[in-house]
Amino acid sequence: MRKPDESYIEILERLYVSVATVLSADADNDQTEEYSTAEHTAKAINLEDYAHELAFLPDLTEALATELDYSAANVRHPELSPELQEKVVNVLKQHEKIMISSGIALPPSVYGVVCDIDIQGHTPIKQKARRVPLCHLKKLYELLRGLLKAGLVSFSTSLWASPIVIVLKKNGVNIRLCIDYKMVNAVTAIMEYAIPLVDDLTDLEKYLWYCSLDAASGFWAITMTRRARQISAFVCALGHFEWLRMPFGLKNAPMIYQRMIDNALWGFVQPKGGWKHYTALMQSAEKRGRSLREESDTNAYTFPGVTKFDADLKASQAEGSVAELVNSLLTDMFTNGEADASELTPVFERRFFVDDICFGGESFEDCLGTLDRLLARHSRSVASVSVSR
Repeated sequence: MRKPDESYIEILERLYVSVATVLSADADNDQTEEYSTAEHTAKAINLEDYAHELAFLPDLTEALATELDYSAANVRHPELSPELQEKVVNVLKQHEKIMISSGIALPPSVYGVVCDIDIQGHTPIKQKARRVPLCHLKKLYELLRGLLKAGLVSFSTSLWASPIVIVLKKNGVNIRLCIDYKMVNAVTAIMEYAIPLVDDLTDLEKYLWYCSLDAASGFWAITMTRRARQISAFVCALGHFEWLRMPFGLKNAPMIYQRMIDNALWGFVQPKGGWKHYTALMQSAEKRGRSLREESDTNAYTFPGVTKFDADLKASQAEGSVAELVNSLLTDMFTNGEADASELTPVFERRFFVDDICFGGESFEDCLGTLDRLLARHSRSVASVSVSR
């Protein structure tokens, strides 16, 4: 029974206490019983072998920095003079709206790109939750709590469900909690898009100055479509959840992100009507979405028959302004966009692998100028950059 004014986090906490109580009672009743759990030993499975099949649940349990730190060594390199350090900081501050303080903070949604999953008409695949041993239940609760709080996932009513599995790290002690997407990936139509070669980085050997950027929580910057949210749903002992942002482990996630990065750097296409038109639409939708969330919070307290959980769930599943725009034909510029006629020219002569952007210059000013142009291109599509990395 749901209690009034109960939030997602409180619901999860109650589920955790209930499941932990049951598992503890079972263990006390029969100490000799060997429970069947979905736990793989380090000898039987390697994380590298399943990198494209498992979606690792990120650890968001630690408090994240919220203020931008321009005094760190990665910004003010000790080998640069104070004058040159200040020039770097000034360029970064000019593009501060796309800067994220932490590499694992939730970035704003990138414009013009969505994650969709084409399962070619396949019927929903609903797998059962795999049993989690009591010793790992708290870790699962903490990870899910962090994801809910960050707005990366929400509770789901999807007909799809992929299970969570436990993978021991190489030290044989610490664990990784992962979503097993093997069955979903097997029925997903592959997206044909070439990934650049890491060997292209050898071109940098001729430069004297280097600079590297890391996109802030890259995959999380891409919003999931309604269909993708349903298909990517996962289940565990603590409930049924779905992703609001694109996770690792999905078959086409690397290609979707690579295409977004390539377009941010080169400017092949843009949303119909241009970037300014689409930006105005998105900002207006985001403003209406915030008003809807505030209204749902108010209704939970104004109307006694409406619980906080029901209000939150209704708000997350309703076709709000942002959801309507994300699921419209206008949002996916790679399918329904137009040629980019922007005055911004391509920054580089080559491509970069996913979110690791490294470049060089013959002089400091040359390198700094490239950084300025690069951040200007990222600003247009709201592709965030991590200051801490």
